[in-house]
Amino acid sequence: MTLAGLLHIEFKGIYSAHWRYPSAQAGRKTMAHKVLVVDDEAQVRDILSRFLAVQGYEPITASSGDEAIALVKNESPAVILLDITMPGTDGIETCQRLREMETTRLVPIIVATAHPDCVPEALLVGADDFVDKPFDFKELSLRLETALQIAHLADETERAMLYTQLLGESLH
Repeated sequence: MTLAGLLHIEFKGIYSAHWRYPSAQAGRKTMAHKVLVVDDEAQVRDILSRFLAVQGYEPITASSGDEAIALVKNESPAVILLDITMPGTDGIETCQRLREMETTRLVPIIVATAHPDCVPEALLVGADDFVDKPFDFKELSLRLETALQIAHLADETERAMLYTQLLGESLH
């Protein structure tokens, strides 16, 4: 069975159960976060796009590292899901270039691969997390939520507000 076939089977199970993560059900997401999916396989991009849309995200896609670099100049993804093994500019080089850009240096990057031996290099050049292919969609959802929470806390204003709130609670 092809990778896309395996993804479809796993996605279908998630979709039919309407599995969503708790914060989405609690209404914490008020606007759809953009997730940039970078993968050279059209079927994988399509399946991930449909999955992300069902989860309440706004998927945007790129079929190569170079296309992703060009796309982020006009889009502002909240998270980047990046395939490591692609022809041309691979995921490792793409990740490194994204980290060098001011607009994406703090955007969480989750690398996806069927070759776990590539993960350490991806983490060294700036990836924040990784997921295995074929995808476990429950795991992917949790990793996306975690990446968004960390990115949110990384924002200086949010950290200051959290500090003020915690300080206020400790005084009571």
